[in-house]
Amino acid sequence: MTPETASGTGPRMEELFMDFNLTKEQADIQKAAKEFAAGEFDPDRILEWDRDQEFPVSIWKKACDLGFQGVHFPETYGGQGLELLEHALIIEAFCRQDSGIGMAMALSDFGAEMVLAHGTEEQKRRILPFLAQGKGWMTLALLEEGYDLSTFQTHSHKNGNGYRIHGKKSYVTLAGTAQYVVVACQAESIDPAEQSLFLVTRDAKGIEGESMGDKLGIRMIPMQRVSFNGVVVTQKDLLGQEGKGSSHLKEFLNTVRVEAGAAGVGIAQGAFDRALDYAKQREQFGKAIVNFDPIKNKLANMLAQVEMARWIVYRAASSLDQKKPEDRWTLLAKMIASKAALEVASDALQIHGGYGYMTEGQVEHFYRDAKALDLFMESGSIEKSLLADQIAGRV
Repeated sequence: MTPETASGTGPRMEELFMDFNLTKEQADIQKAAKEFAAGEFDPDRILEWDRDQEFPVSIWKKACDLGFQGVHFPETYGGQGLELLEHALIIEAFCRQDSGIGMAMALSDFGAEMVLAHGTEEQKRRILPFLAQGKGWMTLALLEEGYDLSTFQTHSHKNGNGYRIHGKKSYVTLAGTAQYVVVACQAESIDPAEQSLFLVTRDAKGIEGESMGDKLGIRMIPMQRVSFNGVVVTQKDLLGQEGKGSSHLKEFLNTVRVEAGAAGVGIAQGAFDRALDYAKQREQFGKAIVNFDPIKNKLANMLAQVEMARWIVYRAASSLDQKKPEDRWTLLAKMIASKAALEVASDALQIHGGYGYMTEGQVEHFYRDAKALDLFMESGSIEKSLLADQIAGRV
């Protein structure tokens, strides 16, 4: 027992270790998502979508029709009125069946939580049902060359009753097809910390996109560099408060880390499932390789990583659902789960041997997507640095 816990000033044990037995409703949602993925994610089509870098529209439409997309939106806005944890369970189940489709589903409404949290009533009613009902996509234009969310090169300048946006964003997912784009800009202010967010339609005059080419992972999600050349927006296109974009983004990043963590758990579990099945079927010296100590020990380590990552992701999701957000848990969710996904997928490749290297074996697909997830939005090294700053009391 530390002095802090002994004195009552530190976290209580029950605050650190929570009971994550799923409710019946949550278990039913998890089961339904797993059954949907098992029945609809066709391996041959997956290879085609991955090879062609094509979004799986048909699967996405079916998922929307069955209510899997936007489950955490209120019923008023086309959702199921559920929480982030239920949303995470669906992402995990989809990524467990196939990492590429799972991540494509998760990124089809990228930025929607900011509309839910900070949008006007008109924005919510226009956009959230549109996304949940499968009528179109949404994306976020956030990253620029390098990684520095404290200052953007993309600026918004006041222009009469509206604004003009100038700048360029990179790694914009679904930029060529998403009907709505949330653009993060540096506000016109002497304070460099002031940023603003705008909802822009994809057909707005002055938007130009160019493909960023082939990618290692998450190949079902096309990415573009997007230039904003004097794009005109009005006051009604402002998302949240003017100059408060950085705080809105910080809040949103906590949600994204949980969603990314759920994807990581799903990828890790899916890779583990395939490795265990293969180890039970592959024989050497007259017996299945699962009986050999090196393979058994590797599988045990893989399972430990999966379960540890799952607990942390559920813990982080619950903290947000209870309106008690803790940055350390969301950082840990993304950091630990993406690391687990990458290491478990790597070990699964090793267990499969040469077959794991082949495209038809699917495991290499999980490995590539795990590496993409590790770098998504912020790399593990950046997350570790942010966590270290928290520990040291610098943020």
